Amino acid sequence: MLMSYHWPGNVRELENCIERAVLVAEGDVIHPYHLPPTLQTAEVGGAFYSGSLSERVAAFERDLIVDALKSSRGNVAAAARTLQSTQRILGYKIRQYQIEAKKYSTKM
Repeated sequence: MLMSYHWPGNVRELENCIERAVLVAEGDVIHPYHLPPTLQTAEVGGAFYSGSLSERVAAFERDLIVDALKSSRGNVAAAARTLQSTQRILGYKIRQYQIEAKKYSTKM
């Protein structure tokens, strides 16, 4: 999939794609569903993520939340605003998907 994509953003886009996939992946393997939707087309990928609609929607929702947390540097309130949601709902989703918001904070 990575080699088939045309990379209009060149190296920076590739770098961002890999960083995102590493952060989103829960194990040692990066699967196609860990990559941005632009790379997940049938023509490029040649393979589909197996799973039910609800599993695929949950994986996509989790990715969106992780991306928002990365952008907000772990600030749940800011991530909720980015996703046009409430802090309460996002907190619930973070617990549901077992996401560690502190992991994306720049404070160490």
